[in-house]
Amino acid sequence: MKQFVVFLYFLIHCEAVLNDRPIIGVLSQELTDMIADNYGDNYVSYIAASYIKHLESAGARVVPVWINQTSEYYEYIVNSVNGLVIPGGAAPFNASDGYATAGKELYNLAKQKNEEGVNFPVLGVCLGFELLAVLSADEYDLRSICDIQNVALPLNFSSDYKSSRMYKDASDEMVKIMQTENVTINFHHWCITDNDLAEGNVSDQWHVLSYSEYNGTKFVSSFEHTEYPFYGYQFHPEKNTFEWKITNNNPHTANAVLVEQYYGSFIVNEARKNNNSFPNFNQEMEALIYNYSTSYTTHNTPFEQIYFFPRTRSNLQVYNYHNYHSSNNYYN
Repeated sequence: MKQFVVFLYFLIHCEAVLNDRPIIGVLSQELTDMIADNYGDNYVSYIAASYIKHLESAGARVVPVWINQTSEYYEYIVNSVNGLVIPGGAAPFNASDGYATAGKELYNLAKQKNEEGVNFPVLGVCLGFELLAVLSADEYDLRSICDIQNVALPLNFSSDYKSSRMYKDASDEMVKIMQTENVTINFHHWCITDNDLAEGNVSDQWHVLSYSEYNGTKFVSSFEHTEYPFYGYQFHPEKNTFEWKITNNNPHTANAVLVEQYYGSFIVNEARKNNNSFPNFNQEMEALIYNYSTSYTTHNTPFEQIYFFPRTRSNLQVYNYHNYHSSNNYYN
């Protein structure tokens, strides 16, 4: 009887910890030259809609995270959402007040949050994966040029990948799909190799989980941080289901869609492990991506749909986190 009571307590406790209303922040970025040529008169930043769909279809809601904001704003975001995604794109790392600057601030705040005992996940995809590695090396740009564009590849898992958080729950069938089928699409000018991680003196920070290889170049395709719930992959699972540009080789097989769903569910389930919340219901509603519309952009950008954000925008009011858990917090 005592054992049953202990088990019941453990079960209830675990269920109470998990958040069934996760919200994930997705970092926006400055317009590329191609996008700016078509949309630059009215907008300053964007998020490809495929990232939003990827997360929403796995059970999360999304808040766009602006570039070129104050430190107080980024602290507000990290204290309000349940995780962050730093997406792929073409933003430079040396531009001030853009994607990389915001990414650095968010990365440091996320580290602090985890050191305070809150499980706060960060996912980097493609360029975001590269940014995580560079930030972990104190901004030393450890990347190598490889220019692997529009190529779908399988994964070659490291020998201890099953000990990872990212892949420990992957079924044998899922692993086989990832290992034997071209289900991860690659669009990247840069690669990160084992030598790059060693040169940046961060090999001990990242557990390399898989590699991919193309034209004799072997590169890291997924990793996770050894201390924090930070994850990255060089490929784009979201494109398998949500990007349909006919000139791209995005895999759309049933198995490729399963792979997309696996990665989406993984990061959303990581975000369920904390109970951050916005100060009140109204601020949550104002922050959500639902306040913005997509544009159909497949004819003149690499993306099927894009969320654009204008030059004139009413930013969220920043609140002191120490006042969050007041009577205004509708979750308490």
